[in-house]
Amino acid sequence: MDREAGERIAPSARSDAVSADLARSAQGPAQRAVYFAFAVAMPLTFVGNVVGGYQASGWAWLLNLVAIAPLVLTGPVPVRAVRYLSPYLAFLGLCILSLAWMDYLQKGLLTFLQLAVPLLAYILAWRASDRVEEVLDRLAQICLLGLGLVAVLLLAGHVLGGLPVLELSVRPVAISLTVMFAVATVTARSWRRTMLIGVAVVLIAGLTGSRMSSAILMILLLCTPSLAVSLKWRVAVAVLAVLLLVQLSQTEAFKERFFFDSDATLTDVLTLSPKLNTAGRREAWPALKAACSDAPITGHGVGASAQIIDQISGGGFGQPHNDYLRTYCDTGLVGTFLFWGFFLAAGVRSVMLAIRGADRQLHAAAGLLVLAFVLFALTDNPMVYTAHFMTPLAIILGLSDASYQRKRVQERRRVAPRARLALASTPTVSPPMR
Repeated sequence: MDREAGERIAPSARSDAVSADLARSAQGPAQRAVYFAFAVAMPLTFVGNVVGGYQASGWAWLLNLVAIAPLVLTGPVPVRAVRYLSPYLAFLGLCILSLAWMDYLQKGLLTFLQLAVPLLAYILAWRASDRVEEVLDRLAQICLLGLGLVAVLLLAGHVLGGLPVLELSVRPVAISLTVMFAVATVTARSWRRTMLIGVAVVLIAGLTGSRMSSAILMILLLCTPSLAVSLKWRVAVAVLAVLLLVQLSQTEAFKERFFFDSDATLTDVLTLSPKLNTAGRREAWPALKAACSDAPITGHGVGASAQIIDQISGGGFGQPHNDYLRTYCDTGLVGTFLFWGFFLAAGVRSVMLAIRGADRQLHAAAGLLVLAFVLFALTDNPMVYTAHFMTPLAIILGLSDASYQRKRVQERRRVAPRARLALASTPTVSPPMR
């Protein structure tokens, strides 16, 4: 009997051992691909030069695709990761189907590939999560170096009036500052270090001239748990920031940059007054929504929104500058529900884990990046900022979910022997004899 049971168990044990060996062999390349995404692909987007007819940001996401896809497609895929990804997988499935009615097939295929890279990066992060503390330490170092590089380039550009040969692209810099802040502070042990990094990234964002990035970075700084100060101090910092903004809004330089009228105030920002300079977005969005309303369920096809807004604006806009409208135009209400449902679930899960679980700062970093994503999506195009936002976001989300799942499995393994021992030590009571 025991021999037969042993023979039945042996193939299963050998299978588990083979799977474990495959997973361990994939960890090294997976970690290197994660480092590549942060240390090479993301900084490459800061370069505004055109190479081979494409900007460096276009080459950057293609490099991520080439580096990540073979590792993911040739290795084991965690079942739990697939379950978490199920809404996103359904969204990509709808994107593929939408190519059948998409008028611009080449644009649709390229957009689909861009949207597929974060999914691959998420799975890759699960492979690299075995030594998550080591990975996070390295990523924090890379992001700190990235902040230093960006500060030097921006200051040199302002002092010299431009950089020889190198053309700096400030938009990717401004967007990726949120990534660098969240990751650089994930291992911070002191609130002073977090505050120093936070002030530095806000100042750098000011040098880029990005209004949205500066505001979001202030929100992230106030929300991060690595800023281990009491609520009253966070409120004090928030009040100080508001007072500083009010004072800045009275300057001529601020009014020339953000308003059409010298008499405008911050109230015009809150009310979206015509005095507010939205760079044409306020006029373009209603027209885009109206143009897409004839296909509200499944949309016009992945990538269609960029073509439609380009036609509406007469070439003034190459992207919708609102990712909620993008998903509605491209994949309709169905795709909008699937896509944003995935990130809403991921954000809520990260926040709950940050409140009650281990690896608190990792889960908080994931939640902060999801928050940055939903805010940037109001006025920008983070969905197609593949290399400098979506791929790092997916990696941090993947590390967060994988870390939680690994801790959960380890806890079950610790509890199971004690439960079996307690069960074995329970005396059995024989039924009374008749």
